[in-house]
Amino acid sequence: MEFVTATLTGIALVKKSVDFIKENINTVNDIKGIAQQIDGFFEGEAQMNKKQGKGLGLKEQFGIESSATDFIDRKLLEEKRQELKNIINMRFGPTAWDEILKERADRINHAKEQQRLAKVEARQKQKDIIDAIQTMGIVFCVIAVLGIVIALYVKAYAYDIAYEYKPKDYTHKQKVWQGKIQEKKYTTCRLKKRITSKYTNKKACIYEGGNSTYEMMIETWCPKKFKCEYNPNGEMPDIDKVMESLRSIKDWMVRLSA
Repeated sequence: MEFVTATLTGIALVKKSVDFIKENINTVNDIKGIAQQIDGFFEGEAQMNKKQGKGLGLKEQFGIESSATDFIDRKLLEEKRQELKNIINMRFGPTAWDEILKERADRINHAKEQQRLAKVEARQKQKDIIDAIQTMGIVFCVIAVLGIVIALYVKAYAYDIAYEYKPKDYTHKQKVWQGKIQEKKYTTCRLKKRITSKYTNKKACIYEGGNSTYEMMIETWCPKKFKCEYNPNGEMPDIDKVMESLRSIKDWMVRLSA
């Protein structure tokens, strides 16, 4: 059996499908043998329902000629539907047509449900993507804000270190006034007398300054006066004691180096 419907649409496809089934109904073993033609009938019917009035202007769509054509095609469709129902029920049982309609309706509903679920899934995926982008944006903003806060904190901390208060470095005079350092005082030491050591015959000059400040020079020539460090309430030096101390130091160094 050959059934060509590539160029047929609408009522022509309906008529061709029903005529083919009517001619070959007794040669098939089951409904599968005419399943293509049954699908052709439903396809033509769907095309008629979809195409009715489509692509026409208002005048053609609601004109007498268009209305009459649609009416005739619709009546012919009903006749072909009833004819197809009777043929199939007579060949495959009284409920065969209703079972075909039920199965077709179930398949259509299943297809619609799958389409609905696919749309729901697509919307959910789109929502998940948007939520992920928003979450990433929020995380990025939080990280950026934290980075700015840390940068400002580090900058402020560095500024505090750079400009940390440092006490003023006082001058020498100010430190002396504050008592932090003791400034040396000087006085004029004048030649008091010349003496000679009874042990070494070394000559020395004894000088006296203000408030019993004493200095001694072991020299052959001594100036009459000089500036010496102020050391009040001192004791007049004894050249013999000084020489004895020097001799003791010398002996100790000799023993140390031996």
